[in-house]
Amino acid sequence: MNARATLTAVALIAALGLAGWNVATRYTFASGSRVWVEGTSTIHDWDCEAGRVNATMDATTASGAMNAISALTVTVPVAQMDCDNGTMNRKLRDALGTSPIQFTLTNANVGNVSNGRFGVRATGRLTIHGTTRNQTFTVIGRPLSNGRFRFTGEVPVTMSQFGVEPPRAMAGTLRTGDRVTVKFDVTAAR
Repeated sequence: MNARATLTAVALIAALGLAGWNVATRYTFASGSRVWVEGTSTIHDWDCEAGRVNATMDATTASGAMNAISALTVTVPVAQMDCDNGTMNRKLRDALGTSPIQFTLTNANVGNVSNGRFGVRATGRLTIHGTTRNQTFTVIGRPLSNGRFRFTGEVPVTMSQFGVEPPRAMAGTLRTGDRVTVKFDVTAAR
């Protein structure tokens, strides 16, 4: 690109910014972000923590508030899931296989809630055990200091809809429920 074309591009970007157009900022999940799964069984309730979560989000903001989310991809490696129980870890990994769990946003509607918080109705493609389905859920967000945002919410998932057979143990006397809840409390930072 020659100097004149570069100056033209810079002038165009500046003009768009002055006209009120927002440029998306890339965010990732900060240290301390949590994603976990809660479920039931014939003996007791259980939960498994995602040891690692990889995420990128593109969003526009103005005056410290989030206006729109244009892209989000969240990936959870199954091998990093931890139920704090060796047998449960093995059963979970056997049931889920080796493919990572992934969510890719296709649409997000950001709306005002109150007290500085905002709601996001997120729709996207959730892939578990190699099966992909559409998933819609609601997220509560709020601005934090230093341009960060906190998001909390939960997503109900029926394992059999993704081709996952709910884990069993003790000759089948212990069976997990087919429905689980994926919960998250994450901080998005630039």
